[in-house]
Amino acid sequence: MSKEMVKNLQEKIADFKRFSFVLLSLSAFLYIGSIVPFEGKETADQLMLLSASYTFLGVTILFYRRISVWKKKLNTDQ
Repeated sequence: MSKEMVKNLQEKIADFKRFSFVLLSLSAFLYIGSIVPFEGKETADQLMLLSASYTFLGVTILFYRRISVWKKKLNTDQ
């Protein structure tokens, strides 16, 4: 692999780590919002918050899998 490709993969890994951290934080925030009781919150609101939270967790898992694939590729090609 060329140095440019290695640098490109390292930048992608760093970007995906940042995206994953942001999505994980947002997911935790939404989950906490779904379990904290307050007046006027309906079941539909709670389900929407939970589904968004789980969706962001799923995307985070996919990002971490992609990161691990890229790390393996970097380690085997060097």
